[in-house]
Amino acid sequence: MTTGAQARRFESLTSTARLGRLAAPSAVVFGPHETNLCHNRRLSARHVAYYRRRAAGGAGVIVTEEASVHESDWPYERAPLARQCAEGWRDVAAACHAEGSIVVAALGHAGSQGSSAYHQRELWGASSIPDVVTREVPKEMERADLGAVVGAFGDAAALAVSTGCDGVEVNAGQWSLLRQFCSALSNARSDEYGAERALLLREVLAEVRRRAGGAVVGLRFSCDELAPWAGLLPEAAASVLSSLESGGLFDYVTVVRGSAYGTGETRPDGHTAEAFNRQAVATVRGRLGAPTALVAQGSIVDPELAEEMLSAGEADLVEMTRALIADADLVAKCRRSEPHLVRPCVLCNQACQVRDPRNPVISCTLDPHAGHEWSLRDPLGEPGRHAGEPCERPDPLATDRPGERPDRLLVVGAGPAGLECARFAALDGFAVTVLEREDSCCSGLRAVSRLPGRHRFGLFASWLEDECRRLGVTVVLGHEATVEELDAHDGPVVVATGSRAGRVSYEVLGSGAVESAADLLAASLPPTDGRPEGGGVAV
Repeated sequence: MTTGAQARRFESLTSTARLGRLAAPSAVVFGPHETNLCHNRRLSARHVAYYRRRAAGGAGVIVTEEASVHESDWPYERAPLARQCAEGWRDVAAACHAEGSIVVAALGHAGSQGSSAYHQRELWGASSIPDVVTREVPKEMERADLGAVVGAFGDAAALAVSTGCDGVEVNAGQWSLLRQFCSALSNARSDEYGAERALLLREVLAEVRRRAGGAVVGLRFSCDELAPWAGLLPEAAASVLSSLESGGLFDYVTVVRGSAYGTGETRPDGHTAEAFNRQAVATVRGRLGAPTALVAQGSIVDPELAEEMLSAGEADLVEMTRALIADADLVAKCRRSEPHLVRPCVLCNQACQVRDPRNPVISCTLDPHAGHEWSLRDPLGEPGRHAGEPCERPDPLATDRPGERPDRLLVVGAGPAGLECARFAALDGFAVTVLEREDSCCSGLRAVSRLPGRHRFGLFASWLEDECRRLGVTVVLGHEATVEELDAHDGPVVVATGSRAGRVSYEVLGSGAVESAADLLAASLPPTDGRPEGGGVAV
């Protein structure tokens, strides 16, 4: 039974949050990020299913993938273009509104951090300063170009709102022309746009506010470019925001960090401390007025940390994008006072960062359904909870006899693959037994979790074990399966024994010894997830 205290444990996270004149059903934001789900620079049905899944899981605000407002910007091959997004925005808004979420369209222009590879034309920038990564030199924008960009932001905002989106978010953070104008790192102009570097941002926000017709206007702003010799720092960024706020130009601001000198610092991996923008958020909070909502961002992936920041008044909403990719039902589980059921994000950036010339589709190492909601059966077995028609896929556990299906499954191997198979089969109604020859589950993940910055892999290993225990899976540790045992099993068998250590095919001279990385880690470093080594599910 859930007590009143338990129900209030995530009260700030799961309660309504103000965003302009609107009320979001929770304080959790699914922020803008690349997905490679576009088709011909249009938001697709795959986007609709992807966003709706997070809305159904309780996300209060869905911010769609950033759309380029002008044809001069084509930053990656499958980047959306605003003028081609009307139908996609309409479908996303309708789908997410049906689940109760607010939908905001992200708008931007990458400027000198873009690419000329796709549109085969010059890049636009504040000044002709080469990008530090590509070394491509942009064209210094002329007055006609500036006017075109301001107008394009206004047109995109009007279009997004006309399709049913509740508002727009202007990007002046990472990969942003507007941030480049605000910074001495990239703006060396001698005209008024150099004298007042935030002038273009002010003009864009004013035009967006005018064209949005009363809809929510948000601003994503880099408050620390991590380049103290010339870049924006929190105090200066807070002053810029305070000046813009006084003109009533935005309803909320999302505090981010990064510049061309640190493109990976906006979404770093587990080697960077969680909630790394916390101090910058505090600096901005002290300069903004009460009506403006503040959104905290920066590796906030644990519900407990998010609730702590919200309940302390550090922020009004929290962006938990990677956490919601790993578990779309994070908010719903917290609302039910079941945070222990939340699949933990490990901050590995292996499948969720897809700004890559290979064009991988957004997904998650821990939840391969992420990004494939349109074509795969809902992993919770809840018909109709996904948007889009599911593909007809054969059941690998079905028998040749109609109407019959085995109910006993044997899995060999209690690594992440074996336990995930067992977990999924148990959700589907199977009685599952797992055989593992080692004395612990997920020994490979446990070894990885001992590396610096990889401690969260241990959390995932523990989650898999706990989920199998909760679902009644029997795990037998210290038991090496035999061929005879598998042959005698009355039902399907899944072998998930993983890889084997490589063979040593060379001679070691003298008194030297060869140790595997896993053995060295096991011998030299303690576990990091707080659970005892070798803790199995059931023996």
